[in-house]
Amino acid sequence: MTGKVSLVFVAMLAALAAAAVEVDPSRPVLFGTHRIIPRAPAEPEDGGETTRLPVWNRFSMRKNHNVAQNWDFFGMRYVSNAQFYKPGGPVFLFVGGPWPLKQHLVEQGHFVDMAEEMNGYLVANEMRYIGESLPEINATRHSMRFLSTTQLQSDLARFIVYLRNDIIRDPNAKVILAGVGFSASLAQWTRQRFPHLVQGVWSSSGMVEANSNFMGFAEQLGANIRQFGSNDCYSAIWRGFRITENLIDAGLSETVDKLFNVCQPIDAGNSLEVEAFFYGIFNEIVEQTVNHDLRDNIPTMCEALTDNSHPDSMTALGSWLTSRFPEADCLAMDVESIVEHYDVTDWHDAMVKSGDRQWLFLRCTELGWPLTSDSSDQPFGFRFSTNLFHQVCQRLFDAWLSPDVFEFLVDQTNDFQGGRQPDVRRVFFTHGSLDPWHLTGVTEMRYNNTYVNIIPGAFHGEDLASISDDDHFELKRSKRLVTEQIRNWLNTSYP
Repeated sequence: MTGKVSLVFVAMLAALAAAAVEVDPSRPVLFGTHRIIPRAPAEPEDGGETTRLPVWNRFSMRKNHNVAQNWDFFGMRYVSNAQFYKPGGPVFLFVGGPWPLKQHLVEQGHFVDMAEEMNGYLVANEMRYIGESLPEINATRHSMRFLSTTQLQSDLARFIVYLRNDIIRDPNAKVILAGVGFSASLAQWTRQRFPHLVQGVWSSSGMVEANSNFMGFAEQLGANIRQFGSNDCYSAIWRGFRITENLIDAGLSETVDKLFNVCQPIDAGNSLEVEAFFYGIFNEIVEQTVNHDLRDNIPTMCEALTDNSHPDSMTALGSWLTSRFPEADCLAMDVESIVEHYDVTDWHDAMVKSGDRQWLFLRCTELGWPLTSDSSDQPFGFRFSTNLFHQVCQRLFDAWLSPDVFEFLVDQTNDFQGGRQPDVRRVFFTHGSLDPWHLTGVTEMRYNNTYVNIIPGAFHGEDLASISDDDHFELKRSKRLVTEQIRNWLNTSYP
């Protein structure tokens, strides 16, 4: 089904580091959880149908796979599309991530096109603790004790067995997994742990190396600003952050408070509060420089930041930031507001319903990736470090998450999963060169029958869209290579 419009699924991409979900639009909290959210597809330009017979259902999943005596269950949601399946065909499973399940995952995109060509049964699952797949009555720290990468892998293994035996009734059916971002990580890790259940994996923008200080993220953002904005824009951001730092250091934080319209005056003597303020500015810039609209968004942002009508770069930065929230009474850029924003436990609360709180929990307890300004090769100053992330984690999920414990948990994840050097075959890793998260992914091939392709000029998950004439050469080539390799995997019988 080549030739389909890629706009239909440019779609599946990262709205990274948005200012979370605004519980109170009049007082937005500028602290993102940096989730990777597949967006709903656009309508096809040819006016064709967007729905391909999706069926919603639930599977009875064990709450705790690690304790034989625990036989509590919960309903894991999944959506399937059997339109293209023919007896003897494979299962194409799109792995759920930290977002509520959407049926477009089995309706449109390159993975769906491959399933149609290869007579596959399409299905996508919802990750535990997300959407309506809820093992516990609330999202307290204690209730989330069953949220871990190992439990998530076991969910997929049990679900695959169920699909084979009870749905398509072919216990020998081959299974292809795909995912984007963290769901791609889960797909790869499941293949490593249960190779007899998974024939192959397409990992789009997989984030697999846990990290206790992700300073490279800011470096890639700066590079994107230079490429799609200008050197002048990069310099304006550099000056804006440093002028603001100097004013706070000089005891003139009241000027900063007014310019950036903060809800809580900056406590210049409290380094953690200063970190929260600067991280808030950075967080909003991330929204403009990482998501799939960056090619248009960055020039627009840079036009405002280099406007000569402002007396200095700090004023330009403050004006741009406040203009992002025209209806807000003030901007919450203090630690207490951040903690209150995420310290909710009811499934109907916005932070929980969206998956933001659960995703932050996984990062605090296993994955890490605190974004910092510790590198000198970036324009965002030097005032936000791992300390802010540690303090937020401890305030939300118990004091036992000390920096030392956090470091241990991150190391343990890499020890167990293999980090960027996993011992795994039959995985095709694709990354966009513009995506900061590719720095946490597998970018070098280590074994035969494992493939890596860094797509020049592509962003996070851009290759999930159907092949289109609008794709640039390298993007179209990467999609075709994935198709060719999955076809080869399905035509071979090796384990």
